[in-house]
Amino acid sequence: MTAPPVLSVRDLRIEIAGQPVVDGVTFDIAAGETLAVVGESGCGKSMGALGIMRLLPDVAHQTAGQIMLEGTRIDTLPERGMNRLRGARIGMIFQEPVASLDPLMPVGKQIAEALAMDATIPPAQVKARILDMLERVGIDRPDLRARQFPFELSGGMCQRIMIAMTMIRRPVLLIADEPTTALDVTIQKQILELMAEMRRETGAAVLLITHDMGVVAESADRVAVMYAGRVVETGPVAQVFARPRHPYTTMLLRTIPRLDGARKVALPAIAGAVPDIRNWPEGCRFNTRCPLATAQCRQDVPPLENAGTPGHASACWNRDRIETELAP
Repeated sequence: MTAPPVLSVRDLRIEIAGQPVVDGVTFDIAAGETLAVVGESGCGKSMGALGIMRLLPDVAHQTAGQIMLEGTRIDTLPERGMNRLRGARIGMIFQEPVASLDPLMPVGKQIAEALAMDATIPPAQVKARILDMLERVGIDRPDLRARQFPFELSGGMCQRIMIAMTMIRRPVLLIADEPTTALDVTIQKQILELMAEMRRETGAAVLLITHDMGVVAESADRVAVMYAGRVVETGPVAQVFARPRHPYTTMLLRTIPRLDGARKVALPAIAGAVPDIRNWPEGCRFNTRCPLATAQCRQDVPPLENAGTPGHASACWNRDRIETELAP
C-alpha cells in the first residue's frame, strides 16, 4: 500500500474581505521531497504557508479546500490539536530570522522552549540535545552561542538558530518561507545546503517558498509557479526549466543571471506588477502583462492541465506558442 503524501493541499482558498489571495491551490509533497513555490511578492505564496500552519492574520480566512498531513485532515482540527502539531510534526522557518527570535532571551533558552513540549525528553538531556543540534547546524562554540542573544549574532547565524529550533523535534514537514532573502550569496548557499542535509537526515518533506528561480534550481525537486493567487505551472524542476509551458514561467526564467551572458547589460524585467487583489483581471490573471494574450485569455480561465510530460502541467491557452514566440 502506497503511503499518503506528507502534505496534501486541495483547492485551497484564502480570502481577505471577500477577495481571494489564494485561489484553488492544489499540490502534494512526499517524504524527502522539496517542492518550491515561486512567484513575485503578492502572489499568495506566504499566505498559503500561513494557512497550512493555521497562523493566518485576523483579516484572512480559509473559505474552501482541505489540508491533509500524512492522510489526516488538519484544517478542521480544534486549535488545541493544531498546537500539538506545530513544532512537533510541522516546523516553519519564517522570513527575517532576527525578527523571528526573541531579542530578550538567549537563543539556547528559545530552542529549549521548542523541546519543552516534548514530554519524552528528560530535562537532564535538554542542554545536551541543544548543544548537539547547534553543532550539527554548523555553529561554532555552541555552548557560548547558546548563552548569547540574537542581536549578538549575524543574520546567517540567526538563520542557523532558526533551523536548529525547527528541526530539533524532527518534524515530518518543514515550511521554509524565503529562508535566505536577507543573506548574502555565500551564506545563502550554506543555508540551502544545510536545509538539504537536514532533509536527507530526517526524511522530512519541505515546502520552500521563494521568489528566486536560482534558489529553485539549486534546491527543489518540483516547482509550483504562482501568479495572482493561482498555480499557473507545476512540474519537476528539470522539465519546467528546460521547457516552460506558461509565459510567466518563461519570463521569470529570463531574470536569472547567466555566467555566459553579456556583461554590463541590465537583466530583463517583467513589465508591470501583480494586480491588486481587489481587482483581479478576468480570465487568465496574467493577461494584462502577457505578450501572448488573446481575447480568450481575457475572458476564460485556463485550466491547469497536462503540458506534455508526466507531472508537468500549466494553465495557459497559448502554451504551444511559447517555444516559437517567447523563447527564454
